[in-house]
Amino acid sequence: MPYTMQQLRDDGPQYAMAMLLNCIDAGEPFVTYGKIAGEVEYQLNIDKIFSTHIGHVAGSLMDRILKISPKAPLINVLITRPDGIPGAGAGGYLADRYNVSRFRKWGGMSRERKLEIVQREREKIFKFGGWAAINEILFGLAVIEQIRKPLGNEQDGKGGCGGEAESEEHRALKMWVSEDSRRVGLSVDFGVGDVEARLQSGDEVDVAFSFGNSFRMVEVKSRRSNNEDFKRGIYQCVKYREVKRAEHLPYAIDVVSILVTERELSPEVQERAKLLGVKLKVVDMGVAP
Repeated sequence: MPYTMQQLRDDGPQYAMAMLLNCIDAGEPFVTYGKIAGEVEYQLNIDKIFSTHIGHVAGSLMDRILKISPKAPLINVLITRPDGIPGAGAGGYLADRYNVSRFRKWGGMSRERKLEIVQREREKIFKFGGWAAINEILFGLAVIEQIRKPLGNEQDGKGGCGGEAESEEHRALKMWVSEDSRRVGLSVDFGVGDVEARLQSGDEVDVAFSFGNSFRMVEVKSRRSNNEDFKRGIYQCVKYREVKRAEHLPYAIDVVSILVTERELSPEVQERAKLLGVKLKVVDMGVAP
């Protein structure tokens, strides 16, 4: 079903607000244009919404909030591109709020400056206690219950006490990766990997490669995985890297974490991995290194 910009402005803000409140409650950093586009597509039965059009939703939402609460923090800065930075529309609201005309030239500002400005507003947003009341006045509390919940269980589990049983696809990918370091872009010097390598924290790494003072911690996610699994995998990679580094203190080691998947990740998840210094590798088990 096609859509119009007016439809987005009229019907999209209630879902964007619900997603923002969930974001704040969960301590998430931001909600991307793409995520809001996907939710509005689902809620309004629209085939495809271009994420660039979600600026109309963000602007309409902020205008409605300011009509009933003129001093409310600019929550629209939490609606961002995958890199966590809002688009030019947010610059206009920031310029009006703080009477700083240069904020209108948002696109010409450095990334560091944008992050500094948004960080100040974020602190106000997360401290503000009036969001639930504003949402109830504008949209009612029932909308929050309509928002789709992310899948809570790992679809590509690796077993363990209380965990999901390891899938055959996960086990196969883990073993395939372990057999040859070149399959994940490492030199032949790293050789064969150690499967389910145990760290001193009690965690088990799917595959660990080592060569001298260099270590590569590999988390695998098979084709069964979804974006929620991939995000969990990124944070697991961060944990493994830092635990391994801590094990060797006060001596420094060369340690890198790699998330190996059988399909491409969404732009949002890719950006998160980049920000956290986690390498990504998409593999095809039918292709030799």
